[in-house]
Amino acid sequence: MTRADPSLEKRVADLERQVTELREALKAHDTTARLPAETAPRREKVLPQTAQGSEEILSWVDKSYILPRVATTSFIIVVALALRTAADSEALDRQLGSFLGMLYAFGLIVYGWFAYRRDDMQAPVFTLWGAFLMSAVVVEAHRVFDTVPAEMAYLTLLATGAVTTVMSRMNRVALPVFAGTLGMSFGAFAIGYPSPHFPYLAMALILANAFAAIATRLLRASWLRWLLLLLTLFMVQIWSLKLAIYLGKLTPDLLDPTIRGFFAATSILAVTYAVLAFLGVRGIIQEKVSKFDILLPILTVLWFAPAGLYVTRLGLADPALFGWLGSVGGIGLVLAGLWLATRQTGGALGATPFSIAGGLLLILTAPAALGHTLPAYALTALLALGLARISSRQSSVGLRLSSYLLQLLSCLALVLTLSSSELVSPSLLGALSSALLAAIAFVHYAWAKSHPPAVSDESLADRINKQDRWGSSLLIAALLSSFYACRVGLYQLLDLLHLARPAYFSGAQSVMINLTAAILFALGLLRRDKELRNVAIIVTLIGGAKVFILDMMALKGVPLLLGVFSFGMVAALASFVIGRWQKEGPAESDQAPAG
Repeated sequence: MTRADPSLEKRVADLERQVTELREALKAHDTTARLPAETAPRREKVLPQTAQGSEEILSWVDKSYILPRVATTSFIIVVALALRTAADSEALDRQLGSFLGMLYAFGLIVYGWFAYRRDDMQAPVFTLWGAFLMSAVVVEAHRVFDTVPAEMAYLTLLATGAVTTVMSRMNRVALPVFAGTLGMSFGAFAIGYPSPHFPYLAMALILANAFAAIATRLLRASWLRWLLLLLTLFMVQIWSLKLAIYLGKLTPDLLDPTIRGFFAATSILAVTYAVLAFLGVRGIIQEKVSKFDILLPILTVLWFAPAGLYVTRLGLADPALFGWLGSVGGIGLVLAGLWLATRQTGGALGATPFSIAGGLLLILTAPAALGHTLPAYALTALLALGLARISSRQSSVGLRLSSYLLQLLSCLALVLTLSSSELVSPSLLGALSSALLAAIAFVHYAWAKSHPPAVSDESLADRINKQDRWGSSLLIAALLSSFYACRVGLYQLLDLLHLARPAYFSGAQSVMINLTAAILFALGLLRRDKELRNVAIIVTLIGGAKVFILDMMALKGVPLLLGVFSFGMVAALASFVIGRWQKEGPAESDQAPAG
């Protein structure tokens, strides 16, 4: 009995321990059963890798509504193909079939409108295919079936673009205006290509560019505006080629009015682009100003001015009318740039491109307005000087850079004009004009040296013109104009010596270039001015290129000898100046802006 008691007690203890463990296990089980579904332990089912991937794809497709939209697209296309098949098999009259096709496309657009109001996931499908089918049906009805006249076809496309734009505006979505604008543009091109009805096509592209600006306001899409700009320039190119072909056979008064309106259409296009660019840089089209709006004024001038000059040469526009209209437009662009510079401290983004575009337009059109190129270039140079002074008052580095560029362009335009007309025997008028431009450029350069820009690294213009490094372009412009002014005196001197022959005149010009470089090197060393030194190096390179490329091929004897000798002397002087410069080290004035 004494032995059994310990054994019995042991068995009771074991039994109590087991009961306790069972109670804890049951309690734990009850707690797990009461946990939420997302916190309860999960028993994952191991699936094959292919099954897991397919389930993930099906789940993604279901969430993005692709399968329902694909199904809707299929049904839309089936109905469209049924109408086309009925028209091809003559089960439907072609005119009636064209009308039903356009009605069907319009119905899709209308349904898409109301679907957007209900936030229906199928709204983009109906809108996209409605715009696409409308363009396709209109083009085919006009080109293939000849059931829709050209005027009605263009107006239908314009209406489609307008409706989709209003739809986007009211529902704050961008896809309708994308679809409508692209469909309208490409459809208008396809009607009658390669001989479309140009006035209607121009109207379509003008509205398309305006609609694209609205689309950009809803969703940043500068690619659409770049695409439409390329399409517009393509139309201008086709139209100009047609003009050349027709005028080879007919006189301008016998041309069809749809061909003869080239100048009016391009002028309206240019005004449209200028207005859109102004709205863009003001932040009205979109909050963040795009590169497209910044570049658009300059790009517009670069295609409009050559197009206008082209039609004046063809006799389709009065040169004086083109010149005065272009000059007024150039002044308007400059005034717009000045106004934009006052909208923001340090100059707004649009001040520089509008000022440059206005100056370019004046350079290209003022000669036609005034009847002579040289006074026009002098007026542009004075405008550049005025812009520089205004830029100092407005603290606008952009306007300052614009003035530098316009001054240089004015001098380059004068140089190109004199090089083509007075290469051998310069005239007194050319000398006076180039001397006037040289004086204006020297005054501009002196003003820039005495009025350095405020130090700032906030804008792109500040970083480009750091330490006013582009001010040396004014000195280069002044030297170019001075060279063509001095050519007259050089020619008269050779005539006095009975040496006014092309060979001696060309060799004397090389000597004059090298002598200018030597004077600049000496002044740069005396004043410790890096700008003068760097410009002297540029003039030396120009002199060397003329001596060893042009003179070596065209001259011989004494003229060539004088040119080579003068270049050798200036090269020796350059070596001496640069050596002294490096030996003495930078002086205090050596911190001047470098060109």
